Amino acid sequence: KNLMKSHAQVVVIGGGAMGVGLLYHLAQEGWKDVMLIEKGELTSGSTWHAAGLVPHFIGSLNMAKVHRYGSELYQVLEAETGQATGWHACGAIRLAVKQDEGDWFQYVQGVLQLAGAECHLIGPDEIRKLHPLLDTKGVLMGAYTPNDGHTDPSGITNAMAAGAKMRGAEIIRHNRVTDINPLASGEWEVVTEQGTVICEHVVNAAGSFAGQVGEMVGLKVPIVNMVHQYLVTESILEVNDLEKEIPVVRDPWSSCYYRQEQQGLVIGPYEMNAEAWGLDGIDWTF
Repeated sequence: KNLMKSHAQVVVIGGGAMGVGLLYHLAQEGWKDVMLIEKGELTSGSTWHAAGLVPHFIGSLNMAKVHRYGSELYQVLEAETGQATGWHACGAIRLAVKQDEGDWFQYVQGVLQLAGAECHLIGPDEIRKLHPLLDTKGVLMGAYTPNDGHTDPSGITNAMAAGAKMRGAEIIRHNRVTDINPLASGEWEVVTEQGTVICEHVVNAAGSFAGQVGEMVGLKVPIVNMVHQYLVTESILEVNDLEKEIPVVRDPWSSCYYRQEQQGLVIGPYEMNAEAWGLDGIDWTF
């Protein structure tokens, strides 16, 4: 029997971190008639691939405020919802190997101060105290943001889903949106495998499938999927012997980040000649 309601104020398409995060915050703002539709399981798209890094270092004041809020939210979600988020408050160090990078750090530190986010510019000796395994040869300074960390993307998404449902939001899984049609009333008709919903607002949070969802209403969404890899090591004796978790490191020289994962490391390089993927569309079952 189809129990999906036929009307909603908002329909969010896509059950990843972005879609569920929006649903959570709409519900938190008092929007009761909100629905999220996901074609598979929550986080089954690009969210579960993410490394879960939660930074503060950014040159935009508004985005710095968003970053600060995110790190604070992830620390209280578990108490609010009962769903573990896997929060690791390990801090982070961004390395500068050129003077212009050091000048940029000075600017960003000022932005973060305005946003209320802690940032310290430290030298190689201080960097090694925080991260004894790091070779600082050629490093001029580091931007240390002690309130950075990393979390489990699936955990935080499911925690926000629980929080949204606690406030009356509805989540429909295993139900693909097949079409979206504008109505003369200004509303939208969202056609799904389980029925049709009429709503005031539609949000395209379909991640890798956002382009195909956009095409349903004649929009070209400026998003391209790129092939990206990260490495997860086996246990490393030197990591195992550390007294506490090491900070996340962002290294411009090698264009990658390093963070601890259990007793090993996650290393995420940013490819210089990354390959685009799915330009001709992606199978909906992917």
